[in-house]
Amino acid sequence: MRLIPIDNKIKNRYDSLFKIATHAFVNGLIPLLDLPEDDYIIISNEIFKPGHDVKIMDILLKGKNGLINIEFHKQPLSKSHLNRDFEYVIQCYFQYGETIDQKIVILDNDRKSVDKLQILKNLEYKADCYFTQEIDGATILNIIKDKIVDNETLTDYEEYVFSILPLTNHGHNNVEKLVEELCHLTKELNIPEEKKEAISFCQMILVDIFVNDTTLKDKLMDVIRMTSSYIEERENKLRNISKEETLKAEKRAEKEKQKRIKAEQKRKQEKQKRIKAEQKRKQEKQKRIQTEQKQIQTEQKLKEIETIVKENTNDQKNQLDKKTIQKILAITSTI
Repeated sequence: MRLIPIDNKIKNRYDSLFKIATHAFVNGLIPLLDLPEDDYIIISNEIFKPGHDVKIMDILLKGKNGLINIEFHKQPLSKSHLNRDFEYVIQCYFQYGETIDQKIVILDNDRKSVDKLQILKNLEYKADCYFTQEIDGATILNIIKDKIVDNETLTDYEEYVFSILPLTNHGHNNVEKLVEELCHLTKELNIPEEKKEAISFCQMILVDIFVNDTTLKDKLMDVIRMTSSYIEERENKLRNISKEETLKAEKRAEKEKQKRIKAEQKRKQEKQKRIKAEQKRKQEKQKRIQTEQKQIQTEQKLKEIETIVKENTNDQKNQLDKKTIQKILAITSTI
């Protein structure tokens, strides 16, 4: 069977994929990692070390036989990777007061992994490694297809492998076509709805990782949404929230627009008031100037009358002659 090489861009999404699958199908790890038969539960994977940041393991299981730590690695194990994983074993002992078993899952097996650490001269730590490309995904897929035809339920292991199948030895030359086939098969599986939800979440990640064709990616995302009532309800809720937010934003924008219009109108009114006030001020100033000029003219004419009167007064008779009176009347008529 042909092994599909996987590039580095998958790393973080790969971690998310395996964690979702593990939380949903935890007992599927029993045959996958040669675990003792048990009903396992996932417990807190945080390790607290005084004076240091919190360290977080990928998965920490608890069964009747004790604790099991599972670490996922996309790339082959380097010495630094194994050092970190071994540190989890040591710190977990100090936190929980008991030894743990550690399983390391590696996706990329193109290069040889470092599988042991020399702790002391006569003490070494040997990694217990498993490789996803050694999982016979092709056989599991055929079994699942037969079970769909017979309407049989899947085992935990089959559900787990189905959720990560493109990362296994699946035998397909076109991984996009494989992902497409899996997305359409999910709704046919005879499994509880909550397990279909988990597989749908895994497939959203797989589509994002492996499907490059934009049209096909959108089509498969629609298929996943229709398969998962939770995702569909959530997206409908988000769409409704988005519509409500859009309407609220439009109302806020309209209020702001009306507010700006009113402010602009008020600004224009204030400007008109200032213009009218300025015009009134200029008119009053002009009126004052005219009044002052008229007063000056009147004073000048009165002085002129006074001069005429002085020049033409008959000292003996103290009377003005007719000609003088006419001059005075001509001047007063202009005041």
